[in-house]
Amino acid sequence: MINKISYLVLLFILTSTSFASEALETFKKANMLYQNGYYSKAAVNYEKIINNGYKNAELYYNLGNAYFRMNKIPNSIINYERALRLTPDDEDAMMNLNVANLRIVDKIEPVPKFFLVEWYEGIRNLFTSGNWAIILVVTLWVVFISLAVFVFLESPFIKKIIFGTLVISIFISVMSLIFAIQQGGIENYRNSAIVFEPTVYVKSSPEEDGKDLFILHEGTKVNIVDAVGKWRKIKLANGNIGWVPGESVELI
Repeated sequence: MINKISYLVLLFILTSTSFASEALETFKKANMLYQNGYYSKAAVNYEKIINNGYKNAELYYNLGNAYFRMNKIPNSIINYERALRLTPDDEDAMMNLNVANLRIVDKIEPVPKFFLVEWYEGIRNLFTSGNWAIILVVTLWVVFISLAVFVFLESPFIKKIIFGTLVISIFISVMSLIFAIQQGGIENYRNSAIVFEPTVYVKSSPEEDGKDLFILHEGTKVNIVDAVGKWRKIKLANGNIGWVPGESVELI
C-alpha cells in the first residue's frame, strides 16, 4: 500500500487555526508510527486530527492504509472512499481501494451504464467542484478577452480564429459550471455507506419480521435511499433493494 507523507499540503490547511502546530505534530507522529509498523497507534493519531475537525483527503488516505495493515478492511474502505470524495482523481486512493475491495466477500456487479452517461460522468469526475470552479473562472476570462479582441480587430482571418476560441471557451464555461454544481452536490450529499457488520440480513420491509432477501457482508458499499426509524433502505450497484438496521452501516 502507498502511504503519502506530505506535510506541506496539510500545513496550509492547518495554519488557519490556533491548533495548527499541535495537529501538524500529531500528523508527523502518525506518519512516523506508520513507517515503523505501529499501525494501530498511527490510526489513533490520524483519527485524533480528524475528530478535531480537519477534513483532508491525505488524512483519510493514510488512515485507510493504517487500517488495511491492521486487516480492518471495512475501516480502510470507508476512509479510501472519504478520501476520494474530496479528491476523486486520486489514483493512489483508487488503486488502494480496489485492492481492499478484493478482500471483501460480496462482489457486486454494477448495472451497465449507457456509454454516453459513462463518458459524461468520467469527465465530470476528473476534478472536484473547486477545480471546476477555477476552470470556469479562467475560461470566463478567456471569453471576455476573446470578445474584446473580436470586436476591435479588423482582420477577417484572425477574427475567425478568435470566434472559434470564443465558442469553445463559452462551451467549456457552461460545462464547467454544470460540473461544479453537480460535483458540489455529490461531495456534500452523503448517501453512500459501508456495511460494518460481519453479516447482515437485508429485509423486504423495515421490521425484524420482514422477509430475508439476501445477505451482505462487511466492507460492501451501499446507497441509502430512505429511512424509517432505525431502519435504512439500501440500494446496491446491481439494483437490488432492501432494508437493514441503521447501526449495521456507516455513512462515507
